[in-house]
Amino acid sequence: MSMPDPRVDTPNTPRLLLPTIMVGTMLAPLNSTMIAVALPELQRAFDAPVTSVAWLVTLYLIAMAVGQPIGGRLGDQYGRRRVYLVGLVWFAVASLGCAFAPELPWLIVFRVQQALAGTLIFPTGAALVRMVVPDERRGTAFGMIGLAASVAAASGPPIGGVLVHAFGWSSIFWMNVPLVVLALAMGWRSLPRHRHEFATPQAFDIPGVLLLALAFSALVLAPTALRRGFPALAIGAIVAGGVLGMMFVAWERRATAPVIDMHLFKRRQFAAACGAILLANLVMYTTLLSVPLYLEGVRGEGVRTTGVMLAALSIFAAFLTPLGGRWTDRYGRWMPAVAGAALVFAGTVALATGMHTGWSALLMVALATMGVGLGISGAPVQSASVDAVPEARAGSASGVYSTSRYIGSVVGSIVLAFVFVDEPVAGEPQRLVWLFSVLSVFALAGIAVNARVGDRRRMAIDPGSAGAGSVTPR
Repeated sequence: MSMPDPRVDTPNTPRLLLPTIMVGTMLAPLNSTMIAVALPELQRAFDAPVTSVAWLVTLYLIAMAVGQPIGGRLGDQYGRRRVYLVGLVWFAVASLGCAFAPELPWLIVFRVQQALAGTLIFPTGAALVRMVVPDERRGTAFGMIGLAASVAAASGPPIGGVLVHAFGWSSIFWMNVPLVVLALAMGWRSLPRHRHEFATPQAFDIPGVLLLALAFSALVLAPTALRRGFPALAIGAIVAGGVLGMMFVAWERRATAPVIDMHLFKRRQFAAACGAILLANLVMYTTLLSVPLYLEGVRGEGVRTTGVMLAALSIFAAFLTPLGGRWTDRYGRWMPAVAGAALVFAGTVALATGMHTGWSALLMVALATMGVGLGISGAPVQSASVDAVPEARAGSASGVYSTSRYIGSVVGSIVLAFVFVDEPVAGEPQRLVWLFSVLSVFALAGIAVNARVGDRRRMAIDPGSAGAGSVTPR
């Protein structure tokens, strides 16, 4: 059993720590999906073209992806309690700015501020779990955080739809205020105070931030260019993104205060965790976007059927995440991580088969199987991302892990855009069968990567390791 860190002043209400982090974690995914139903209303309210309104989604995505490692490192350097609380206040102020925005450009500016505030909350929250929660309960803690994030993302569209219909588009931003107030009230009492800073504050790596932002922006542009009939521009964007990405890596390797510390990837379990979440999100995101194309475009099914089918994936993925966490605490990370990845692979193969045969029951079982796999593998993979590094760098590691998740989503959207430059034709599922055959290869690679996030033996405390709660296989 891990001993309390003597450097940490634990508040009198530690039971509120996990609920505080869960509420804070819900803010970013909730606002990421909730705005989808408000876009038509925003387009009418500001008399703006759809391409302009789409920046509310695109820039939010870019800011979240680029800012995660920065937010985590700020927590490592200036104190996680302080940075987490600042992130919550910033999110509330940005949400009020969105609600009162007089014009679309102002709304876009405050929407980006929402995302940047979120990048302080998520990685810092994961680092707080690493710092305070004993390792024998850490998997369960990450499972509950994953459940909160999944439920928030899934409930965003229905909540947004009700609010926009009843109170107008500004209400989706107003609803963040009571959530933030709740998180602040709990956080003020529960978040631990560290007696010493984790690291000496360093200069801000502005060139690294710009290179990462440009690389990610170029990749995000590629699917849009393909959908609008500019394949040359899409290919150019992918090439530019790749070149900028290599420039970013080269710069970070010699930067004194890098946005992403490349030395973290020398740790096998951390590198495996980042690879595992990248591959899992690539498969999941592509599935969520392509299944509607098959059901509605190829088979002519309605939106209700599509929603029921996808619910099989999202519900199992959300509500089995705590089970994966408990499994991790009891048996270690290896077993749930590998079993989850194997189920994702089985579900992907079954989807390709179901689309080839047209068996609806097989499609439902395949999506449910994939959801179970994603659910039980989430907690062991995330816990590996912070347990594999010294506690003083847990925030930075969590931020890099989260960025890997976004990279997987972008790669998935690029693959899907190339496969469906033209809309699918009714009764012709061949392209979708081919797509899921390719995704099966990615899912198979996921099994190999997930096998490296933990040892086959139970994880236990290493008294000589840096930081309280550090673990080592034995």
